[in-house]
Amino acid sequence: MKCNLCLKNKSFEFLDLGKQPMANKYPKKEEFKNERFFRVKVFFCSNCKNIQLGKLVSRHEMFEDYYYLSSVNKALVEHYTKFAKTLKDAKFVVDIGSNDGISLKPLKEMGVKCLGIDPSVNVGKIANEAGFETIVDFFTAESAAKIVKDYGKADVITGLSMFSHLQDQHQFIEDVKTLLTDDGKFIVEVEYNVSMLKNMSFERFYLDRLFYFSVTSFKKLFEMHGMYLDDVEITKIHGGSFRVTAKKGKGKESVKIKQLLAEERNYLTPKKVKQFGLEAKAQVIAFLKQLQEYKKQGLRIAGYGCPARTATITNFGDIDTNLIDFIVDDSPLKQGRHSPGKHIPIVSNTYLQTYPQKDIPTVLVMFAYDYFEDIKKKLTGNYRFLFPIPPREVK
Repeated sequence: MKCNLCLKNKSFEFLDLGKQPMANKYPKKEEFKNERFFRVKVFFCSNCKNIQLGKLVSRHEMFEDYYYLSSVNKALVEHYTKFAKTLKDAKFVVDIGSNDGISLKPLKEMGVKCLGIDPSVNVGKIANEAGFETIVDFFTAESAAKIVKDYGKADVITGLSMFSHLQDQHQFIEDVKTLLTDDGKFIVEVEYNVSMLKNMSFERFYLDRLFYFSVTSFKKLFEMHGMYLDDVEITKIHGGSFRVTAKKGKGKESVKIKQLLAEERNYLTPKKVKQFGLEAKAQVIAFLKQLQEYKKQGLRIAGYGCPARTATITNFGDIDTNLIDFIVDDSPLKQGRHSPGKHIPIVSNTYLQTYPQKDIPTVLVMFAYDYFEDIKKKLTGNYRFLFPIPPREVK
């Protein structure tokens, strides 16, 4: 298969996740019959160390009606607030994929001129109503030109947890260059595919995100467009991410970047990713068996957190309401709906508090395991906590 980043025919399949729904669409009962499924296969490029999905779903269909709110996540708010402080001297920041204004809020509070652009009509409305100026549109050549005309060029452009969603990174970078000043910075943060492989995070492969990057793939991609990597920072968010800063022109590679590139040459190998594919299948089977064992013991099971990766796990493992009664999620956009594909009801935290005592769950599956410590603070009562991948009880 051709790699859509480096454009070489060096990609091979290493994981088949079966039929998957769109992971950030949370259907109501009357919408079950219209839910669509797609075969999700995952490919690795041995040339640029990029990972990509073999199936593309229309970005318009995916993102114009969206159910992910960044700001309901306390740890994410803290992460982006800390990052925003590094931009305090910026003259004009444009945040692409700005969601509900999670990064615009701290920038605005510091007095930094900023603007968001996001294609999700419902989420963009939330941001604008909160006072965070957001253009509701996809970032394209046309929208980039309009921003330049109406606001001027940006010396900082950010794309936080959105670059992997794009269908065409090549055109996107050219549009970024239109909006960016000659000495400006384009800062991207995405999940790091090295961390994903090390942590066995196969559940983070879903249809929203088409690409999963390495430093190598970013280096090659930006060089194809007359840009270079100025900095790379490894971060802990989303189970292990990295933040790259790209600038126009040519620049010298830092010691840190050279070190990361060398590590990827040794770690991101065909043998390693093939082993990952085999282990992913074993892990989801082990999770399924653990849930079945709880049921045999007469234990009731619920979940906490219904991020997109919940859909990957439950559909890959064929896990539904026969095993998990419901899932608690703190996002009001998801509450009253159902998990994609397997249709497990999604409820608010107060549901646990009002649940009949005799039927209260004994086990809570931490689908949002990254934020386990924050979640525990919201709970009253005694539960057994299960992390899904690899399946293990934690306290």
